Amino acid sequence: MDFIAILSIFALTCFLGCYGVWRARSAVHATTPTGTLIAVSILGIGTLIAPARAADAPAMPPLKPFMVAISVADLKAETDWYVEKLGFKVEKDVNIGDGRVYFRWLTLGDQRIELVYSPTATDATPARPKPPGHAGLHGFTHVTLETDDLDATKAALAARGVTPALDVTEVTPLGIKVIYLTDPEGNAVEIAQRLKN
Repeated sequence: MDFIAILSIFALTCFLGCYGVWRARSAVHATTPTGTLIAVSILGIGTLIAPARAADAPAMPPLKPFMVAISVADLKAETDWYVEKLGFKVEKDVNIGDGRVYFRWLTLGDQRIELVYSPTATDATPARPKPPGHAGLHGFTHVTLETDDLDATKAALAARGVTPALDVTEVTPLGIKVIYLTDPEGNAVEIAQRLKN
């Protein structure tokens, strides 16, 4: 809402407040200060007008997942792990600011992970523990991928030399069973299968 519209609403509110006081002065005890009546009237009318301003806001377009970004210390090692162990493919590979920051997009179906590398980045402290303790720190906790057969996925990962940080665990209240992996830098990756009803 622009300045002119806000000023117009304020002026209208003041006018209606004063008019309300003039009309109601005899109905309210004559000793009530006029300033108090004006203030109460302005606040009351302003309260009625304010929701209309919020309704003027444009509707939010639908949002959908796009990607999860992970800042990494070793771009090659992280890329190799996600490509060789989980089957991701490199979609984009760019750098910005003459190599100050590198962005590598990895995709697997509709899933996308952005590996971000900056030579000047530092490690977070304290270090995030392995799952399930990783959720004990605020901030990013894990990437979740979905499978239709968790046991077959676990076997395929074992053949690639990947041992889960947390073995198959049913999370009945959420309707899933999961395993957790950690990439070479300790970032948690959850693989989930929906439980059948």
